[in-house]
Amino acid sequence: MNRIAIILLCLLILLPVAGGARVYGVVYSWETLEPLPRAIVTVNSTPVQRMVTGDGHYSFNLTPGSYLIEGFYYRKGELQLYDREVIVIKDNGDYVVDLILFPPLPDLPEEPNLEFSVGKQTSHVYLYITGAAGIILVGTAVLLRLRMRGRGDEELPEDLKEVVSMIRGEGGRITQKELRKRLGVSEAKASLIVADLERRGIVEKVKRGRGNIIFLREKR
Repeated sequence: MNRIAIILLCLLILLPVAGGARVYGVVYSWETLEPLPRAIVTVNSTPVQRMVTGDGHYSFNLTPGSYLIEGFYYRKGELQLYDREVIVIKDNGDYVVDLILFPPLPDLPEEPNLEFSVGKQTSHVYLYITGAAGIILVGTAVLLRLRMRGRGDEELPEDLKEVVSMIRGEGGRITQKELRKRLGVSEAKASLIVADLERRGIVEKVKRGRGNIIFLREKR
């Protein structure tokens, strides 16, 4: 009798853990606005869970707690795209976390821990390192701007043409919330579309309260 009671107690303890919460979503590429196959998604559970997306979708089962979800995309052994999201799970159920993978930022050179007997030498080294870091940041910004400008000259895909037409039909401006509702896409997908149009110089996003207003920038 005692053995049966112990078994039932163990089942009651393990039942909530077995249920848990389902965390799932889509991994998008910032360049194509499409789900990204063969991306690696990890979550810092115990033990760590990881999976490779077949069609850009991923799914994990997690117990209540705070987790870091990271997405990686490698090409020829080198990291090309990356994103991370923190999620807090309070109870069982479904949680949707979409990831938008962007090129990782270049690592800035660390300041070497050197000691000099003359204070002026230390000051000069610091200035050199700061100047090098500034050159790297400016160079990266210029390259990104040139790339974005080139993208703006390309022929718009049909889905983006539809979005531009939709904004134009609203008098040239629309809230991002309304745009997402009319497109019938996730919040991450809508942000990705708006970001792409911004890079092409077609729209401008302005923060208003808790939301954004998207303005159409007509070509002159």
